[in-house]
Amino acid sequence: MKTIIYIAFYSILSSLFLTSCTSGDDNVDTEPPVIILNAPVEGAKLEAGKDIHFDMDLTDNVALGTYNVDIHDNFDGHTHGKGVSIQSIEVRHDDHDHENDSRKAFKFNRTWDDIFGKKNDHVHQHDIVIDKDAKRGNYHFVVKVVDKAGNQSMVFRNIEIVDPGQGDSGHDHDHAH
Repeated sequence: MKTIIYIAFYSILSSLFLTSCTSGDDNVDTEPPVIILNAPVEGAKLEAGKDIHFDMDLTDNVALGTYNVDIHDNFDGHTHGKGVSIQSIEVRHDDHDHENDSRKAFKFNRTWDDIFGKKNDHVHQHDIVIDKDAKRGNYHFVVKVVDKAGNQSMVFRNIEIVDPGQGDSGHDHDHAH
């Protein structure tokens, strides 16, 4: 009889330990955030010396963390994975811009945390200003969003930095919000 009691006692005790070890795993956030990048659009022509109209909507199933914008040149035609299209531009010798040769490539990389803890947010800003002396040409505009659990999503856009007056038209809306 003692043997049955010991077996029953250890069985109950073991099941309690096994249950308590696995009970928290159901709430682990494994879903990456969703990015809807409204601006700049694919192929946007952005003017040197001007700010960039940056607009996106973000959502996460639990909580957002941070977002990062990385702008770097694409003079070598590199890609960032599936779904990114790269258009090559053929330059004729007589169209060569010698002034552009002396310019430096524009680089920008910054992380913001003003979305931290929110389930969704609308980001609209004009904080990124392209140097007026930035080298003209093809660039990548990369947005990376990380949620509180560390899951991440990325969106890539091909943009072009052009001379002042040669860019896409501005956008119409009120900035008073």
